[in-house]
Amino acid sequence: MEETVIEVDTSRRELKDFLYKHWPETIEIIHGLKLAKELNAKVFTDSSWPDVKTVIYTYKEGEIPFIYPFGTDNSKTVAIVKSVIESHLDKAQQPMIIGCEEVFQELNKLGMNQKFSEPGIRYVYTQDNTKINRPALPEGYTIDSIHSSDVEYVVSKWNLAKNSLKFKQLIRHFIAHHPNAAIYDTSTEPPRPVSWSLSSGLGIHFHLFTDEEHRRKGLAFMVITEMTQKILAKGITPAYHQGSLQSHQ
Repeated sequence: MEETVIEVDTSRRELKDFLYKHWPETIEIIHGLKLAKELNAKVFTDSSWPDVKTVIYTYKEGEIPFIYPFGTDNSKTVAIVKSVIESHLDKAQQPMIIGCEEVFQELNKLGMNQKFSEPGIRYVYTQDNTKINRPALPEGYTIDSIHSSDVEYVVSKWNLAKNSLKFKQLIRHFIAHHPNAAIYDTSTEPPRPVSWSLSSGLGIHFHLFTDEEHRRKGLAFMVITEMTQKILAKGITPAYHQGSLQSHQ
């Protein structure tokens, strides 16, 4: 049976009460509500107001719709996700759905061929201050944003992008529009990036990577520290998905 879906105002008290009740599983949506206007986001729920049980947050990164679903009944949540995709999104654009494994299993039962990403363990920055002391870099390294000449090299190191033009475009979009950080090896000419991290519009870290020969030097930690400060400077609370951190320090 098709679920009734309604688009709601992101400022509704009942919506926030529900999401905070189920924190931290709803971290991404809570962050997204604060940025809804900036990201031109939409929020959908089931029709059981004020006792809402499902919330779907969707916005676009470049040409790729991102969907963050959460609900207390996985089968009902998936039915609402399906309805949102079919009724409210461009059918030519395959969305990236970020949710728990149980939701993906239900989606598969419906034969939905979408791109999935499971957050796994979530981390969220909870300190009040916005000044973070980054450790000193080892000799022979410098830290900077990703240089335009290195974008394609960074893209080539993300496994999801190797066989997907859309995900290549997504990485380029992240680099061009959101905070990023890279550590460069200055022993080469020109210096080349050896550790980096990107972020999304929600302040979530993506594609943390360190070249194998430069691991176990703490470079990834320094990149994360730099990125966290950059995201905080934009007034956004940083968050991390273990599944998005593809690196060894």
